[in-house]
Amino acid sequence: MTKAPPVRKGSSKEMLRDMPLPPTEEPEISYKRLFETSQDGIFVLDVNTRRIVDVNPGICLLTGLSRSRLIAANPESIAPLRALFRSDGSFFEEIKADPVFRRENLSIENRDGLHIQVEAVCNMFHSGGREFIQCNLRDVTQHRLAEDQVRRLNETLEQRVAARTCELEAANRELEAFTYSVSHDLRAPLRHIMGFVEILEKEAADNLTDSHRRHLFTIGGAARRMAELIEDLLAFSRIGRSEMQKVSVDMLTLVMEALDDLRHETKDRIISWKIQDLPMVTVDRSLMRQALVNLLSNAIKFTAKRSRAVIEIGTEPGRPDEYTIYIRDNGVGFNPRYSQKIFGVFERLNNADEFEGTGIGLANVQRIIRRHGGRVWALGKVDSGATFYFTLPRRGQNDS
Repeated sequence: MTKAPPVRKGSSKEMLRDMPLPPTEEPEISYKRLFETSQDGIFVLDVNTRRIVDVNPGICLLTGLSRSRLIAANPESIAPLRALFRSDGSFFEEIKADPVFRRENLSIENRDGLHIQVEAVCNMFHSGGREFIQCNLRDVTQHRLAEDQVRRLNETLEQRVAARTCELEAANRELEAFTYSVSHDLRAPLRHIMGFVEILEKEAADNLTDSHRRHLFTIGGAARRMAELIEDLLAFSRIGRSEMQKVSVDMLTLVMEALDDLRHETKDRIISWKIQDLPMVTVDRSLMRQALVNLLSNAIKFTAKRSRAVIEIGTEPGRPDEYTIYIRDNGVGFNPRYSQKIFGVFERLNNADEFEGTGIGLANVQRIIRRHGGRVWALGKVDSGATFYFTLPRRGQNDS
């Protein structure tokens, strides 16, 4: 019975060290394989004779010449290679001074007689006591064409951006002129109307009939409504043009400040406030406070007919890169079919005689939230309350 060979004792490292290694490919064979399969055109020069001693298939394809035609040839006599060598014969001196010689945007004539763009990299090496130079030529014609196309597209884009910028600057100047006109030219006539209504009410009080007084009351109310509308339009215009000054602020603090601004609207009202913990956010403090004032004022206004109004402010889970904040009320609500219209300028989904307002407040909210990189939407049902949602990027997101 044949005995099994004795097991060698020793550590696993020693066993691995003593195991024979698999055969490896000789470096010369690896180099030859790379040389033959390279997509670049490669030729090798003997520095002493200045003749070609080796070529790869890539250079044959590039020049359209066979290996036998290239071997032992003077490269300066080969038309596609001639551009690589300077007319003053300084090529070999430059190679000796800088062992890695590089030429970009070199124009040569290929085998089809077409001029193409190549990059040439040449380096000197020693073998068997002799000096050789290996030159790699890479066709970059398509790459250069693509770069030129991108450059032209960029130039065209820059021209279009410049033209568009001029148009926007002109539009902004017109908007500034319009804003100035609204601020001064339209306010003055309104002040006159309201002033003369007050004069008539005081000086002609004894001569006015009840019908006349109703007419004057209607005129005064319309003038005041127009003044409010002008103020809201100016605010809407300023929101789009004001520079953002973002700071880190506690949203709960902003909510309490907004509620303080609305003290006159909540006077003599029974409102149950349910305010959850709110996050720290990076916002323009003034603009975000204005958005909260508009949203809270909206909730206060549309719960006016409730004997006990309930308004809730909190957060809900959402996308990982943003906060989702809501303001919910038990007011009159709205038809969900028109939820997208509710943020439009002058859009009103409720009777203007029942609820005051110009229809610009929620448009201001949408503009402010969008400028902060967020979204805003609303859900509601008629006589079942409404919930207004808006998102804000978490700190570190969209802080530009």
